[in-house]
Amino acid sequence: MKRFSIIILTAYITFLSACYKDKGNYDYRDINEIKISGLAAGYAYVLGTTLHIDPAIQMSQKDLDTAAAAYYWILYKDESTIIDTIGRSAVLDTRIVVEPAVYTLWLRVVDKATGVTYKANTKVTVSTLFSIGMLLIGTDNNGNAEAEMISMVKDTIIFRNILSSSGLPGLRDPMSCMFFGGTSTNPNIARLWVMTKSGSYFLDRLTMGGNTSRKFANICITNEIANKEAITPVVGMPQVRDKGGATSGGTNAWGRAVITTDGDIFATHSLLNGGDYYANPINREATDFSKRLKAAPYFWYAIANYGSSPSMMWYDTDNQRFMVYANFVAANSTAPADVAGDIFSWNLASQGRTLVYGENSRNTDNGSTNGNSFAIVKDNTGAHYIYKFYATGTAPQKRDLYTVSPIAIDFDKADFYAFSSKRTVIFYSVGNKLYAYDYNKGLEKFYQFPELSADEITMLKFDTQIDFSTNSLYVATYNGTTKGRLRRYNVGSNPNTVDITPVPGADWDGMIKIKDMNWRGVN
Repeated sequence: MKRFSIIILTAYITFLSACYKDKGNYDYRDINEIKISGLAAGYAYVLGTTLHIDPAIQMSQKDLDTAAAAYYWILYKDESTIIDTIGRSAVLDTRIVVEPAVYTLWLRVVDKATGVTYKANTKVTVSTLFSIGMLLIGTDNNGNAEAEMISMVKDTIIFRNILSSSGLPGLRDPMSCMFFGGTSTNPNIARLWVMTKSGSYFLDRLTMGGNTSRKFANICITNEIANKEAITPVVGMPQVRDKGGATSGGTNAWGRAVITTDGDIFATHSLLNGGDYYANPINREATDFSKRLKAAPYFWYAIANYGSSPSMMWYDTDNQRFMVYANFVAANSTAPADVAGDIFSWNLASQGRTLVYGENSRNTDNGSTNGNSFAIVKDNTGAHYIYKFYATGTAPQKRDLYTVSPIAIDFDKADFYAFSSKRTVIFYSVGNKLYAYDYNKGLEKFYQFPELSADEITMLKFDTQIDFSTNSLYVATYNGTTKGRLRRYNVGSNPNTVDITPVPGADWDGMIKIKDMNWRGVN
């Protein structure tokens, strides 16, 4: 106990001594406090341009200027991927060369006198001029497949001759140009496809360059088709679902499929196989697994679906019926069941009908949150019908059946169809004539738009990807002198009539003979 008391007493004396010596020796002074403001929430940077950021930097000691501090602009993708210090002055004015992606940019300001650090951050989305815009595919003056892009990264710029300058061989019979992979930048998931009946390839996402090695045969591991080189996908799913580039079926479109020129369907589930790789065709039934059923070139699915389990429907032309593929790891498809009293049958052959056309929409009637699908069918008398259904899950739901009235002139001769998501209206074209038919039961009406153009109509497509709430219809036309033209129209909402209004600034000419268009929203 004595020893313990002595130690405490010694510590107490030392403490008093220290306090006494320090008495009156404190020298308080204000430090230079720095406040950073003026940074936007995010910046869009296009490779090859200059990233300019001029923040507002305030110092509490007014007599000091910006030279009293050191500045570090640090760019990083995540905590494990620090790019570099890309600037060392108060104002950032530089060009950066990085892979297109979304980055965090930190500004660290260090007071030179005290070493105290102040910081602020923002987001920088790095892209190329090909990152955002409308992908177009069609034919050139000689009938060869060609692709163009209306880039909308900053100013609207039209990039022409994408296919002919890509390094790929000449292609014919264009079908589609579309982006797979959602917002992923993984090259094994995100692919930009150009699909033609004479060959299909995925392009370099940054340069739009082509290489004959980037073909389906090299990402397909089927053991059923001897000549994989001949496999040519011409239809793909899912499409981009919004302006930001997200895709139906999840962040990376982990359930996806293609239909080939031979009518085979290859599907994949990228969460299982690490990317966009395909096994054996799934256009078959478990009861007769050895027989592949030829598919029509249409997929039906809920195009606004995001994050939940993907599913889709297709059409068996051998047996004239709809089929369901509800699990993207399954090896086969199933025939959906009919119920007595249904408004139509999934088995068209049972009613003497055949498929004419198919399309997906953002229509949400009857609780179809992620978008109803449509099919046009006909019977052996020439009568046409519109099927509306919700193509989701193992048991897709029938929404309605409409009989096309004879007032719809030349409906059976249409070159193209396009369903409005907002109204019971379908547009269709015959040659250079544009028509609209309101199929609302008991209130059917027919409209003609002779004032549109004297030129051949080559594509009709409602916007279900970019700004679908405006009910916009894209119309492509062509003549040999002025070449291709793409125009956007807003369809009116007056239930008593159908009218279309040109959208100012959304009119592009001198283009290819457009066959199809799709939105690209990411790198």
